[in-house]
Amino acid sequence: MEILKDIIELIEYPVLIVDKNGQIVCYNEKFKEFSWIKDLDGKYYFEVLRFSEAHEILKDNKIKDFEKEIFLGINANKYTFILKSSQDVRIIALKPGENKEESELRKKLLGQISHELKTPIAVISSIVETGEATGKIDSIFSEKVLDKIKRLDLALNNAIVITKIQLGLIHIERVKVNLLSFLEEVLRDSLPEQYYLNTKMFVDKDKIIETDPYIFKTITKNIFLNSLIHGKEPIYVSFAEDTLTIKDSGMGFREKELIELNKEEGSAGLGTAIVKSLARLSGIHTHFSNENGAKVELKF
Repeated sequence: MEILKDIIELIEYPVLIVDKNGQIVCYNEKFKEFSWIKDLDGKYYFEVLRFSEAHEILKDNKIKDFEKEIFLGINANKYTFILKSSQDVRIIALKPGENKEESELRKKLLGQISHELKTPIAVISSIVETGEATGKIDSIFSEKVLDKIKRLDLALNNAIVITKIQLGLIHIERVKVNLLSFLEEVLRDSLPEQYYLNTKMFVDKDKIIETDPYIFKTITKNIFLNSLIHGKEPIYVSFAEDTLTIKDSGMGFREKELIELNKEEGSAGLGTAIVKSLARLSGIHTHFSNENGAKVELKF
């Protein structure tokens, strides 16, 4: 149930979850801001729904799933009333009406920003790699430039991810992936060759997990690059008892960082904020600790 609470906190509109008897299970902060809790014959719902069609729907336990636009309040603001039933709980949400033109404009702008910034990064990388291959650029200089480019690329990806979360454009699509092959690809894409080769992998070659590839790649890429920037090689990667562990050989997290990182809403920078937000969104529990270096655990 804790995972459920974490997930609904990421939703930017009011959400309430009740059991089959109508008693409260949990609700998010947006719900508290939107409407006070009202006890109607032992059942708790949005007070604002009391005189609406939605309230009549909620009184009928035979209705499992329902979605309809309704108008609420003095100003008759438009909302999409959503009811979803899952096992012994009912999920109730009020999604504010959205200006479609404004929404499309923001999505279009995001796409343009992504293209206009990521294309030059790819071109510069290609030029540097070609220069090194032809002997026109010193290999040490090339390595340093490519390292900086990878960091810049990750920072840009993180900014895009944050914007997608805010726009509600991230949708979980879980598929089965080979964990070892997936992590090796992420490492090659994230770290310079010498660091990648000095990463110790303790993952069964046949291990299959079910996850959203885009989200999982963003999470692990941030952890690997943070290990490189703030830690020290070698990096150790292992998987046991449904938990992926990534550990570097550096000084580890500072005490204040650990306290903040293991708080529900805490982080120690953009990278860890992205890791924790996406992990919550996809149902992965994070834990940060020190064990001969900084250690991050992702429990599925």
